[in-house]
Amino acid sequence: MDGNAPIRTQYFHPASNPARKQASCAADLTNTIIGGGIGGASASHFLTELSNGNLEIDLYEAKRIGGRLATVNIGNREPEAGGAVIHPKNMYMQRFVKLLGLEHNDSSDTKHLFGIWNGDKFVFKESSYSAITLLRILYRYSFQVFKLKRDTNDMVDNFAKIYKLQDAGKSFENVTALVSAMNKEFPNQMQVSMKDYLLHMGYTERLIDEVAKATVVVNYGQGTDIQSFVGSVSLAGAGYDLWSVKGGNKKVPEQLIYRNKNVNVVQSRVIKIRYIADNDESEQYEVTYINKDSMDLMTAKYDIVIIAAPLTSDQEFPIEFINFPKKLEFPGHYQTTYATFLKADIKPKYFGLHESLDDIFSCDPNKTIISSIGKVGFANGSSIWKIFSRESLEPDLIQKMFSNVDEKMTVVWKAYPHYSSNTPHVNFKLHNALYHVNAIEWAASAMEMSAIGGRNVAILAYNDFLQKHGLMSYEETLKDIPIILHNELR
Repeated sequence: MDGNAPIRTQYFHPASNPARKQASCAADLTNTIIGGGIGGASASHFLTELSNGNLEIDLYEAKRIGGRLATVNIGNREPEAGGAVIHPKNMYMQRFVKLLGLEHNDSSDTKHLFGIWNGDKFVFKESSYSAITLLRILYRYSFQVFKLKRDTNDMVDNFAKIYKLQDAGKSFENVTALVSAMNKEFPNQMQVSMKDYLLHMGYTERLIDEVAKATVVVNYGQGTDIQSFVGSVSLAGAGYDLWSVKGGNKKVPEQLIYRNKNVNVVQSRVIKIRYIADNDESEQYEVTYINKDSMDLMTAKYDIVIIAAPLTSDQEFPIEFINFPKKLEFPGHYQTTYATFLKADIKPKYFGLHESLDDIFSCDPNKTIISSIGKVGFANGSSIWKIFSRESLEPDLIQKMFSNVDEKMTVVWKAYPHYSSNTPHVNFKLHNALYHVNAIEWAASAMEMSAIGGRNVAILAYNDFLQKHGLMSYEETLKDIPIILHNELR
């Protein structure tokens, strides 16, 4: 799909505009989004667009707008501490950046050399000479690396079908239905391990245990026993043409939310959601939250509630669901990742190197807690390194790996689901007018996935609202009413 394709906005002839009645009804609704990360930001953006700006939204955020998109300040630099890279075919992130007037980070003129490390030794090292690197690839992995790239590109092309479907007003009540609309085989991939899937595709164990596993360890802190759909997303996130937003990826959710005049940001922590139903026609949700300034408990009532935050029991800010006809359960837990930043000099001898590499990717999570080490900048003659690990780095380990440590900073994340080869069945629609954006993370966790989940929930909520009031759905409107497509990004 064209990376410059517009976000579609509908314009009807004033004399026959059915949106008038829709807007009138929408203006009377009370709406909230819980969570100010990229999922919540996307949901608020698309819901505002669908309602033609006639929907006021209270957006609750317990910590900071941006969620798991954040930077740290070290050595007067601001490297990414959370979601760091964006694929060139991530259409929503591309569109948001253009819409908001943001810029891509300038690509570095200096080539970063990487190596794949198994905790004891390097099984592969890139050379500064591309011809030598190619020979090393062919010697160790044969032409299967290029087949893997083709298969991954095919997966990305199928993945991109979701954009046309959402542009056409399609929405899905559960994650399985959404990924099935991209490709009918994708749900099967969510029920088989990455390793088994790649073996079935004819790949060698060496390539799987080194190349494929390295991408999963780096991106998700796990091994190839994860389900293969997220494994494919991980492979797609290992290309050379990845990018990020100048000034930090966090600028996307920040500006999507703060520029939206229909969104009122409430810096408070939601602790309870109570279902209130007087009859079938009158349903609301009472949201209880802790006021950030006074620390008092406060409540507000809403007709539509969108949760854009993980709901597993291991989260920092759990939400209690009260008085629902059916108990809401959220299986699984999230993987803890430590992002440690050092202004220091690396010790190549620790890794058995004569000269330092710029990026070190682990391919064996059983031998080392380190997932990756990457050079992310320079400051006053020293390098700035980012280390992803699955446990906290002890001072003696840091001393073994680095010298001249001048600054140190650590960010701890509940970063993404802990995946298995058996993906749970999860729903975007939890109850009438209650939705969960982050359900999509059980297919795969990435910025673009959250944006897709946000738009899906926005369309789903809007269609449910229209149906409740006996109006044409958004999808039916697109089919039956002449539409002038306007490129608002131009």
